[in-house]
Amino acid sequence: MKNSSCLRLFVAGKEYKQMKTILFITITTLLISCAAQRSIEYLAKMKYKIHSVTDFEVEGVSIDGKSQLGDFSPSDLLRLVPAFSRGELNASFTLNLLVQNPNPANDANEILDIEITALPWELFVNDNKILTGNISEPIHLKGNISEEKIPIKIHFNVSEILNKGSVNDLLKTVLKFGGKNSSTSNITLFAQPEIGTIIGNISTPNPIKIVDYEFR
Repeated sequence: MKNSSCLRLFVAGKEYKQMKTILFITITTLLISCAAQRSIEYLAKMKYKIHSVTDFEVEGVSIDGKSQLGDFSPSDLLRLVPAFSRGELNASFTLNLLVQNPNPANDANEILDIEITALPWELFVNDNKILTGNISEPIHLKGNISEEKIPIKIHFNVSEILNKGSVNDLLKTVLKFGGKNSSTSNITLFAQPEIGTIIGNISTPNPIKIVDYEFR
């Protein structure tokens, strides 16, 4: 009789441990599901807009503040003309995006961080696709209603993209894009943001068409 009671207690204790394990797994799964759902909602709320083009350089020559060919010095041309002759007119610039990230504060009244782990993009100028790329490292955003800037560094060979005309023609085109009187009105970026979550990375279902005149 005593052995039978001990056996019942052992079985009951084992079942209790199993129930605790099942309950723990269930609660953990629910918490993870809720966190993932919140991340998806946060991602959907984020809006983007093209802000500016800055730090435009061609073969190390800055074109910020330049508006015409006469603004290039003789030393600038000594760099640019030989590179053009080789077909290697390398350029770089920063495309700055603004992002609205209206994520709420958590229960501790602390701002929730969002990490953009990837941002594959396609750059269009005058409706012509000229470049594709991605960010080189994650971007951290603070959750609030303010706007934050996302700088995207872009490198390309001007000669490959604009393969017609003289060096003067290419520089005139570059000045329109990144010089003193440049405009971003002819630039469109299609991007598909991806953020890190507790269950892995998630992205928007489709690329977002980002322009300079409104948040999308």
